[in-house]
Amino acid sequence: MNDEQTETIHTTSGLGELKPKVLDYFLLARQKIQLYTDNLDPRILNDSQIESALRQFIRLSRNSRLEILIKDERNLQGIDHAIVRLSQKYTSFIDLRVIPKDFHDNYFSFYIIDGKRMIYRPQADRYEAEYRQLPDGKLNQRSKYFNEVWQQSAQAIYLRALCL
Repeated sequence: MNDEQTETIHTTSGLGELKPKVLDYFLLARQKIQLYTDNLDPRILNDSQIESALRQFIRLSRNSRLEILIKDERNLQGIDHAIVRLSQKYTSFIDLRVIPKDFHDNYFSFYIIDGKRMIYRPQADRYEAEYRQLPDGKLNQRSKYFNEVWQQSAQAIYLRALCL
């Protein structure tokens, strides 16, 4: 096959199909996971298996990175969430940032794994999703969008661990 092969796209129709696919993709991660989400998708990401997969990913390499963009960190204050706990424990590997207000009108959610796998939900509050494998780690429109928002984002200061 040539380098110009097309991406493979599949779909899920609900939470029962989406959650195992997210877990599978996280278990395949080797270098970087990027999450773009309103509120850390609690029904998907606040799960002991997902937490374990992310912990395993972080421990793979000192270069492992989990980059997370969320809309409003204050909605997560005081909530026991697996990813918030991980971000407070593994500060060198997990960076949690707030999406600038200029981008709040976008209602989608997506996860990019190693620049070559993606789960995309056109409506962040629904569980219908597309998941895809990109040929040869090709960066696509969502990767570029994530990086653009990341450059303009600010640290999620309200979710930092308090060291007393």
